[in-house]
Amino acid sequence: MTMTTTPIEQASSPPRLPVRALLILSFAVLVTVTAESLPAGLMPEMSADLGVSPMQIGLLISVWALTVIVTSIPLAKVLSRVDRRLVVGGSLAVFALATMVTALSPSYPFTFALRIVSAAAHGVFWAVVIVYASSLLAPSHLGRGLALVTAGGTAATVAGLPAATLLAQAVGWRAAFAVLGVIALVIGVIVVRWMPRYAPGTVSSGERAVVLWRDPSLPALLAFGAAAVLIAVAQFASFTYIRPYLEVSAAIGTEWAAGLLFAYGLAGMGGVVVAGFLADRLPRSSLVAILVAFAVAFALLTVAAGSLAVVISALLVWGFAIGALFPLLQTTLMRVATERTRTLASAGIVVLFNVGIAVGPWLGGVMGGETSPTVTTAVSSAAMVVAAIFGVVGVLLAGRRLAVTARD
Repeated sequence: MTMTTTPIEQASSPPRLPVRALLILSFAVLVTVTAESLPAGLMPEMSADLGVSPMQIGLLISVWALTVIVTSIPLAKVLSRVDRRLVVGGSLAVFALATMVTALSPSYPFTFALRIVSAAAHGVFWAVVIVYASSLLAPSHLGRGLALVTAGGTAATVAGLPAATLLAQAVGWRAAFAVLGVIALVIGVIVVRWMPRYAPGTVSSGERAVVLWRDPSLPALLAFGAAAVLIAVAQFASFTYIRPYLEVSAAIGTEWAAGLLFAYGLAGMGGVVVAGFLADRLPRSSLVAILVAFAVAFALLTVAAGSLAVVISALLVWGFAIGALFPLLQTTLMRVATERTRTLASAGIVVLFNVGIAVGPWLGGVMGGETSPTVTTAVSSAAMVVAAIFGVVGVLLAGRRLAVTARD
């Protein structure tokens, strides 16, 4: 079984970590992830200006997730042979234009339609940005490089959304959309003009004869995909109701909530940094350890809600785990996937996480998120235990797949 790949300009064996290029991609991640959850931070201002209820503003987040689920894989497949640099830059440009026009939107229906366009561009961007970043990295730098790129998502939670919210409160919600759109457009131009090309590899005729479902990387990717859905469901079932948990279950005063959530975000940034080193040394075992830490954190939040020290410790472990998860998972996926399944793996993880984003808050509410938050954290802990089992299966299958590749 043979495979040929198109030469990658300045990307096959870089002498050192291409920090500048990775920071550009990380900043793009920060901007798009901030825009994804922006209506949550601007809900009062958008609701009053557009003349709709807060629930309808909340639907702008739901339709985003649904659009990503429906469009990411088909659009990624259509663009599968296009230079990844152009796909990244082009998707950022479409995202930027839709976001800037949102700042001028005259009505809620128009805003709703623009969110669909932005989300479709966001899905394409996420489907290829990890594949493109991987092409810029030597194998020994893969974990650190992907950690730097995915750090933009954590930074969006820690700094991006709060900064956009402050801007909206100062000069109006439209300014926040306009600024994000302008920044995304500038980054898109930089990517197209100055970033290295990456033409996706071509598959030999013999390789084409093997159908996708027989690809050697598929069993591991499916296991990791199942884990991803459960991780996202667990994360968003509990995090959606973190404020009720702190106030109802942990009896922590409202004035402390912002500080604890900020500490949670900082722990996430710490997780990104640590994962960058672990992903190049112990990627698969570290991934399993993080999944177990997730389950333990949710269990502690469930059984020890009355202990302030335990709650704070569990929140920090939870934040650390969510920060470390993405670099470890993405690095493992990029290492185990073949040329044929790499884009599918990247797009598939985006889709599956958005399924979890859509299902998690609903499940958390059904399980008593506002009135009995510890029931929700118990469900999240159970989901993470099952996710860890799928993670172990994925790690074993990935190890077998990489061992076969090394022998070949």
